[in-house]
Formats: sequence, C-alpha cells, structure tokens
Amino acid sequence: MRDTSLLSPGGMSLKAIGSLYPSLPLTKIELSKEFYRDMELLQLKNPVLFREYALQDPKIVLWHALEVQYSHYKFTGKYSIPLTLSSLASSFLENKLIVKGNGQYHPKTQNGLISVRNIPKMMTPAGVELSGDLHEYLDYFLGSYHGGRNESFLYGIVQGEFYDYDLPGAYPTAMSILDYPAWDKKQMVQPQSGSDFLCLLGETKILRSYTALKVKFEFPLTVQYPNLPVRLDFTSIIFPSTGETFCTGLEFLLAMRLRCNIKILGGVYIPFLGKKDRKNNKARDGQSRSSGIIPVIEPKIIELVNIYKNNIFGLTENSNVYSENYHFLKNLLKTSKGTDKKPSFIKNEGEGETEFYGVVYELLDERLKYPKGSYMNLLYKFIANAGIGQMARGLNQKSRYDSQTNSTRIQPAGALVSPLFAG
Repeated sequence: MRDTSLLSPGGMSLKAIGSLYPSLPLTKIELSKEFYRDMELLQLKNPVLFREYALQDPKIVLWHALEVQYSHYKFTGKYSIPLTLSSLASSFLENKLIVKGNGQYHPKTQNGLISVRNIPKMMTPAGVELSGDLHEYLDYFLGSYHGGRNESFLYGIVQGEFYDYDLPGAYPTAMSILDYPAWDKKQMVQPQSGSDFLCLLGETKILRSYTALKVKFEFPLTVQYPNLPVRLDFTSIIFPSTGETFCTGLEFLLAMRLRCNIKILGGVYIPFLGKKDRKNNKARDGQSRSSGIIPVIEPKIIELVNIYKNNIFGLTENSNVYSENYHFLKNLLKTSKGTDKKPSFIKNEGEGETEFYGVVYELLDERLKYPKGSYMNLLYKFIANAGIGQMARGLNQKSRYDSQTNSTRIQPAGALVSPLFAG
C-alpha cells in the first residue's frame, strides 16, 4: 500500500497529480458538493458521470504509480514503488555521494560499532568509549547546527505592502559548494581570540573547510542584526548582541566582518579534500567500479506494457502523448534477460569541481530536458532540494508520524546524515 501524496513532489492532491501529465486525459472530474456528500444520489441521477468519476481516480493513481516505479528504477536500479519520494531521493544521493565517495563521506569509525548515524547511542558510557575520537569533535558540529533562519520583524496584522525575500535554489546552491572532508587532516582548535584564529588560517582556508567553534562574543552596538544564534530552550533561538554559543566557520567569518569581538573556547577544523586528493579518489574509483550490470527484469513488466497500451488509454507506438514510461518499458523488454551494458537513458556522473557540484549540475541540467511542471521536471527539482534535508535528517531527534505503524516515533537518521554538511 502506498500514499500518492507521499509519492508526489510537495505532497500533492490527486487533482494536482493528474495535472503533472497535461498531454494525457488525467484531469480529475469535479463534482458538486451535493454529489460529494452522497454518491448514491449521483449514481441515481447521473449514472454515466458516476461511472466516469469512479474510473478516473484509479487511472490517475495507476499512471502516476508506474511513472514513480520507472523513475525509481532510473535513479536506483530498483524496479519497485518506494514508500515515499524522499526515500527515492535519498537512495539516488546515497549512490552518488556515498557509494562513489570511496569512504570519504563519513568519518572512519574505530571499530564499526558507532557511527554518525548512532548519535543517541554514542552519548552513553559504552558509546563514548567505542566511538574513538568521534565524540570529541562531533559535539562542536552538532552544537553548530541550528537549522534554517526565518525572520519576521512585524507581528500581528500588517497594513500596506510587505515583502517576502526568498533565495531561489538556496539548497542546491549550498550543496554544490560542499566537498568531502579531509578526515586525516582534522585539527582541534585551541582557545584563542577570533582575530588570532583568522590570522592563522585566513578566510579562504576557513571557507574551504568544515569548521565548528564554541565562542563567547560581543557585537558593537552599531550592529542591528547580529548573526550568531543562541538557544533559549529546545524550540527557541535568538540572535543577541552578546552571549556564548556554537557556530560554523561561515558564521564566524560573517561575525568578524561585522567587527564582533570573539573569544574562541574550543573547536575543530577539517579542511576540504582538495583537487589532488579528489583526483586520486576518482582514479581508485575507476579501477574498482564494476560495469554496472542492470538487474534481470521480472516478466511481469510485459503485463505492465499491456496495461499501458490497452487498459488505460489505448496507447500505441504512434501515440502522440508525453510519457517517458511507455518508451522506457518498450525498450526495456529488449534487455529483460539482463545485460552488462547500461541503457542509454542512464547518464554518466556529471562533471564538476567536486562530486557535490557534479550531482547538483546533473540534476538541474536533466530537469531542463522536461516540460515545466511535469512529473520528471519536478522530481529532479525535488531531489536537488532534498539533499540538505537528508543530511540533517535525524540530527534533532524529532518525532514523526509513521504510517506503517500508525504511531509517532523518533525519526531515524538516514544514510546521508552529517552535521558537517547540514550545518
């Protein structure tokens, strides 16, 4: 069982899902409130409309489910319908950034028992001992993660015009400037003044690193909008002129530009991997990567093709409608016995300054190949926007409703979770 809203970009209604395929007769039939409340009355007064209404919703669901199934295979090699579109995005990014990252995404653990995904377990007597030096520096990155910042400088009813400023493509842009950490070059930051730390490393090295600091600070009175966040409790964050907090290297640099007086109490500095080490990684990756054999496709795909061609809209090879799925399934039958050759629709990894940049570039480039507002167009956008969220998933130990168990439980950390990247 699947929930169609969880398999659509942004949790769409069935009506909105139908609009993802404008070239197909998938418009949801609208009824008057009277008939919505009493289907028996609709059947009695207008049996033709009753039948059309009853058949249209399943058509929308079936078509979209198969489109999702296709995209899941395209991005992950698994021909199944995922539970959510977020899990599809996570699988795609995991393959691009973790599997192909040669162990650079996550820090190496002391014995494999405790990792970044086991933060609650790490904060136990056994966890502290078994996690090696992970707990010694991870606290700084966890403390520096404060989430997104939204502000409103007015409360209550607003009269007249007001402006809502948004940064287009903020999440993909943020992800594109990331790089793998050079874990073997990690340094603990000793207590010192902010000016001394800035002189020691310089802006460029701090910009191209994962830096997390615990600081005491005081902004000049002329600074109206201080940028260093301080937690009041589990839900409230303020930006005072003076205080003590954790911050990232980027927040530290901005505060220094605002002439903030900063005293560093401790921290950690991990530089980016760098071009030379990335090249070595890619060389090793090229030697170890397999040919990428596409799994054997089950015979039931033949039945799916028949559903497409005969039972939904009577599609044929010459049907002039927009759908990747029909042509995908048709071509897939030619290789259903398994092959060691990648299908032509699977594009090689994008080229870019870093692997993160390459992934973002690939997603945005592929998105432009599809009509605006179509399923594939929005799916590529969804995956690009999901990256930072997946990197933060599970850090705050927030409770979420679980449809499988019909209960509320702590959201588990995903494979991509990392306080370094999320912060």
